Amino acid sequence: MPIVSSVISADDAQADGRRYIREVHTDQHGREHVVLYLAPAVWDAEAVMAARVASLDVGLRNGEIANNIAQAFAQGSLAVTSLEYSTVAQNGVGFRQAYQTATSFEAMMMGDLLSTLTDAVLRTAFGITQQQVVTLRANKLTPASEAATAMRAMTGNGV
Repeated sequence: MPIVSSVISADDAQADGRRYIREVHTDQHGREHVVLYLAPAVWDAEAVMAARVASLDVGLRNGEIANNIAQAFAQGSLAVTSLEYSTVAQNGVGFRQAYQTATSFEAMMMGDLLSTLTDAVLRTAFGITQQQVVTLRANKLTPASEAATAMRAMTGNGV
């Protein structure tokens, strides 16, 4: 769970009876995620804040996976990805889904990135056996990496 603490830093009554609420959620890296809203006069802000933690955790995880996929599609093996809020297996699910609708260029770049991963990481990410990793490397990842390398050499721009 990325969110490690949550507090209500403001609960101020407004002229019309509503309440201005400011929630501050802190993740495991010390980053603050602030949620501001106007609530009715009768409102259990503590319960709402506690319930929001799960959706923030999901949002942080899904946002990180989406960013990792976007990086892979655009940069291939030059991508800067992270696993601060998500796991290798969760990214594997996202990558498998993204591959289904990827353009040829995106698939090539994704393969270029995946070719840099160890066999153990590929097994974990995709829930496959070692023999399936060998087949994946031979049929998809190595050709994608070679194509991306050739493209970079031709364009000379590092993409």
